[in-house]
This record gives sequence, structure tokens and C-alpha cells, in this order.
Amino acid sequence: MEVINQQPKKKSEQQTQAQDIIEPISRDASYSVLYQQDGVFLATIKEEGEGLALDHQATAYDLSRLGIQGLNMDSLKAALRRGTANQKIAEPQEQQTADSDVYVEVSSDGMTAALTLFPPMLSGQTKSPDEVLALIREKWKVVFGINEELARAAVLSRSYRRPHVFAYGQPPQKGKDGALIFHFSTNHSIAPKILEDGSADYKNLNLFESVAEGADVVSSIPPEEGIPGYDVTGKELPAQKGKEFRLPKGKNVRLSEDGGSLQAAKSGRVDYINGRVEISDVFKISGDVDMGVGNVSFEGDIVVAGNVISGLKLEASGMIEVHGYVEGAELIAGKDIVLRNGMQGMSQGRLEAGGNILARFIERATVSAKGDVMADYIVQCLVTACGSVILKGKWGKLLGGVVRAGKEVTAQIIGAPSSDRTQLELGVLPDERARYTKLDAEKGQIKAQLNRVNNILGVMPQADLPPEKQAVRQKLADAAAQLNDQYSAILIEIEELRQLLSTNSGARINVLKCIYPNVRVQIDSGVMTTSSLIEFATFRYRDGEVHFTACEVKK
Repeated sequence: MEVINQQPKKKSEQQTQAQDIIEPISRDASYSVLYQQDGVFLATIKEEGEGLALDHQATAYDLSRLGIQGLNMDSLKAALRRGTANQKIAEPQEQQTADSDVYVEVSSDGMTAALTLFPPMLSGQTKSPDEVLALIREKWKVVFGINEELARAAVLSRSYRRPHVFAYGQPPQKGKDGALIFHFSTNHSIAPKILEDGSADYKNLNLFESVAEGADVVSSIPPEEGIPGYDVTGKELPAQKGKEFRLPKGKNVRLSEDGGSLQAAKSGRVDYINGRVEISDVFKISGDVDMGVGNVSFEGDIVVAGNVISGLKLEASGMIEVHGYVEGAELIAGKDIVLRNGMQGMSQGRLEAGGNILARFIERATVSAKGDVMADYIVQCLVTACGSVILKGKWGKLLGGVVRAGKEVTAQIIGAPSSDRTQLELGVLPDERARYTKLDAEKGQIKAQLNRVNNILGVMPQADLPPEKQAVRQKLADAAAQLNDQYSAILIEIEELRQLLSTNSGARINVLKCIYPNVRVQIDSGVMTTSSLIEFATFRYRDGEVHFTACEVKK
């Protein structure tokens, strides 16, 4: 900024001075104060290209220190906004002496501060670096994270009217999250061991883990406190504590005395189911499940030493294990179903598992699993698996029926020379899409309920309520908390489903020997029907179609 005490001059001199004012020394914006006989004027020049624009607050501060009498700040700010080349800001007067000064601007988040230095006017004094630092602390209240070396260098170099960032705050640091330590395996593979002759051993399986009463099953590591931060004014910024993971207490487990772990309340099988640790009992049937036993429903595992005849139903919250054969019966398990021999469903049998299904063979049945389906051979079944369908063993055949899988189908032989058609459908399953639609509708309903409850709470005072209204308010607050938890859980699940539905599933079909003609293959949105015998191939979805290449899985 130039301050010019101007007297009347000849026209040629005035034109020369105007040219001097409007010629930019640099690309940054600049301004001048002109003291003339008809008033005090502010002349501004806008920035060019990448030059710095005028800081209106800093400019107004600079002009206010010049002691201009009758300075109209509203007119001044309007002139700065308009960028008027020559705007009158006060009546005629003599220029006043002014010492050098400093203006400090703190960012909106308080994490940085920039100083702008202004030069002395006429016979004004130039402040030393120590005086500027004192003003920064005492007048502008910036006390934390000051880079004194940078501030001193700006003063000594007389770098006027340019902002210099000289102080930085310290952001808070979130504490370390807690953790859960499981003292048992949460994932058990039910895949059978392949014997030397190529057959699968479905009788000796490592299916679960047992614990003794009083044993620790899960331990908790508590979260750590965060480290607070500070903005440049010295204000403490609270730190977020690490995330706490609650102990997943389920049935038949108890908290330890110090509350830091879960212990088995009884001896039995330990599992991690739907986010909870449970110790389950086992219901054992020493013979066949026939009309002498009838239907069985049990909160735990069911183990049948014999066979299960047609027309009966077994339902368990845990797993179901059958050592004999299963006819046209209905088996429903919250976890795995293991048929050590197999199932001849007679077109009326049904298997439904919340986990995996493992059988030596399955014929003419409806099969549904949230996990994988594994067998030596499957004939004329309707199979739905959220995971994979694996035909492994001496035969490894998939003959006829419809098979739907989320991840992959692997078999030695698919289809048959006969006219019986086999259909394979892989990728995102229909129940995921239905679940997404249902959750999206529930989200809106819960949000509307939450808004209504919050609106009622908003108009109810928190104090000076009679006891009956205090009870009503507490019930509303509890309801709001519960709705908020439900809403958060739905948002998380919706996001997971959205990601699942928006990506290529990567599903595949592995044929270790051959796939016969007339097998309908659908992977994601691609469909093809085999027209000839194809050997040792892997089918995948690519560019809207189903393609096959050499098999990606070794025999």
C-alpha cells in the first residue's frame, strides 16, 4: 500500500502518477491511500493471474490504524468488495504518523494462524521481532505452536502485506481401539479328508471344539484414551477414546469376576454364532428317528446314531449330525448339517442350514445353506448355497436339477448324456436383493419414528416435570435410543449389501473332468447353454457374457 499526500499538479504529472499506480509491480492485488484536497481516496488494483487477492479484513485493519478521521468502515468495506479504482473514504485531512503493526488471522478450525505485517507511516516506529511476538501473544491471543524463527524472519525481511503462516495447532489423536481375543477357533472347516484311493472320509471329521466349565473363551482388551490436541489459541481439543468391543456374551457363558473375559458356564461345545459366544448342549439319539421318536426340536445340537425316516422333522438351533441315512425327512439347523452317509429325499426331503451342509450324497431333495454345500455327488436336487457347492470325492458328480451358488461350483462331472437338464446359477443370490429392498423401506420407517419421538422430546422440558411426566419422558428417551441403534445397524447392513450388489461377484464354475451338452450356465447377468462336451474348464462372467478357459483348479 502506498500513502500519497497529493497536492494539485499539472495534468501531465497527474496522468504520470495514475499510470504509476495502476501499473502492477507484481501479480498480487494492491491498494493505495491518496490524500487530496477534495478528500481521502482508496485506490485498489485487482490481482492478475495467480496473484493473491486482497484480504478485506487485513486491509480494513491496516486502514483503521492510519488515524483517518471520519473513516466510514461500511463505505470502506463496500469499496473493497467492488474493487473501485478510486473511492472516497473520508474528507480532506493531513496524513497521520503510524507505527508498524501486525494483523493475525486464525483459520476457522483454529489449527493455523497467519500474520500480515504493515509498515510504519511518515516518522512512525518499526517494531522489533520481540515486539511483534508480544503483540501476537497478548493482542491476538495466539500462544501455541508458534514458529518464532519464521515470524522473526518475516519482521526482519520487512515482508509487508503478505500473509505468513507462523503457527500450527496440534490435532487430537484418537486412542487405540480395544480388541477381543478368542480362545477357540471361530472357523471350522467341514471339508472331508481325501483318502489315498480318491474317496472322501465323511466319518472322521473335526467339526467343533469343546471347552470345560470355567474356562476362558473370550478375553477383552480395553480401549486406550486418546491424546488431546490444542489449537493455536491454546484451547484444548478433546481426543476420542478408542472403540470399545463388548464381550459377545451368549448362552451358557458368564462374565469373569473382573469383567474382563467370558467363561464357560458349563462344559460343552463352544461356537461363535451371529456375533455371540455360546456353549451348547448336545441331544443324542442312539437309534433311528422313526415314529417312535417323532419330530425333534432342540435348542442345541442333535446327533442321530441311526437313520431318519421319511415324513419326520429335526430342528436344531445348533448343528444336526446323522450317522445313518436320511430319507424324505426335513432337517433344519441353525448351524451345519452333516450326513455321514447321505440323503435319498424321494422328492420330499429338505435340508436347511444356517451354516454348511456336508453329505456323502444327496438325491431328489431341496437343499439350502448359508454357507457351502459339499458332497460326493448330487442328483436331481434344488440346491441354494450362499457360499460354494463342492462335489469332491470318488465321483464328484452333479447330475440334473438346479444349483444356485454365491461363489463357485466345483465338480468333476456336470450334467449327463441323457436328456435331463442341469441348471447352474451363480453370483449374487436373489435373497440379498430382497433383503436390501426390505431394509431400505425399514430405514425410512424407523427414521420417521425417530424424528417423531425426538420432536416430542424437544418440546418437553428436562426439569421441573411432575413424576408422571418424568416417567413418560424417560420412556421416550429410551425409545429414541433403541430406534437410533436400530437405524445405525440398518445403515451398516444396507451399505454392505450395496457394495455386494454393485460389484462383479467373481463367481466361477470349475469342471475337473467334463461338462455335458444341454447344461444351462448363468453367472451374474451372463447366460449360456453348453452345446457340446467341454473338458477341464473354468467358466467365468466377463463383459456381459459367460466365457470358459482352461480349468483354474488342479485335479
